[in-house]
Amino acid sequence: MASSRLERIGTIFTRVEGLLTKGAMRPDDRPLWFDVYRAFPPLTEPKFAKPKPEIKPIRQILYSEDAVRAKFHSKGHGLGAVNMISQTETQTKKLIQQYEKLKSEGVPENELIEKSAAVVGSERQLEATKAKVNIQSPNSVTAQVLADADLKNIFSEKKIE
Repeated sequence: MASSRLERIGTIFTRVEGLLTKGAMRPDDRPLWFDVYRAFPPLTEPKFAKPKPEIKPIRQILYSEDAVRAKFHSKGHGLGAVNMISQTETQTKKLIQQYEKLKSEGVPENELIEKSAAVVGSERQLEATKAKVNIQSPNSVTAQVLADADLKNIFSEKKIE
């Protein structure tokens, strides 16, 4: 059976169908996929001798902001963590928007990246300080949870009374 070329004659579906019609396989022993394949046959029959598809070259898709993005990443800007849950813009998108804004204002090309990175960095620091203020306010839920938590003795065993 090792030198058999039967896989080149017909498909696995036609061979199983032949076994069922000739009685070599009981209908109860047919594979699970058989009824699904019969109900939803493929558009093109999967044959061994089918010609290989024509290999087309992959077209390069580059956008105008890809060059700007590459400049930012090569300088080390815009590599912050991305929160996929929130709907906020990524650091790189903010950098590109600031870059386009400064470019339209007439800032020289060699200063665009550094100035836009500085502006976005300062905005990021403002957001971080606002977040710290919210956490440090005594009325916030986070502050209350942190005040109640005993982090020093978190792993010590407590007696439940």
